[in-house]
This record gives sequence, structure tokens and C-alpha cells, in this order.
Amino acid sequence: MANIETAFPEIKASTDPKEIPWHDAVVWSDHTEGGKHVYEWLSKTEIRSVSWTAGLLSININDQSALYRDLMFILIQAPFVTIGRNVPV
Repeated sequence: MANIETAFPEIKASTDPKEIPWHDAVVWSDHTEGGKHVYEWLSKTEIRSVSWTAGLLSININDQSALYRDLMFILIQAPFVTIGRNVPV
């Protein structure tokens, strides 16, 4: 998922965990860059709901989000995933 934020600017990325809004986002990491984890996240404002089954995370995109013009769902299977406490599940 490297550089997905280029195609979809609503998806953010950083190697600095202090930049991540942990309470208000779904965060995942499945690769490194120069020995550092690259964290990617989607803010709760872009999310209608989140569900998961057998290690596969399903993010239902909010119909008010700019992402919705291209996507309805994002499916993530990554070794590290967190769901912030303020994200609708």
C-alpha cells in the first residue's frame, strides 16, 4: 500500500507515531521505510463503520467522504491494525 496516499489524499501516512490521531482513526502498518514503520490511517470522518472477521478489516466509507466517489469499502489485512475508540464499529 505504499504511496496510496498519493492516489487518495484522505489516507494519511507517517513514520512518526506522534502525528497519528490514534483515538479518531483506523491505523495500519504493513511495511517499513528505511527501517521505520510506515503508519497509514483513515480518519473517522471518512468512515461510516468498521468491522472485522478472521484478521480482515472492512472499512465502510462514509457517503459524505470524497473517497466515496471512487470507493465503497477498503479491506485491510495487515500485521498491525488499531481502531480508535471514537471510530464507529
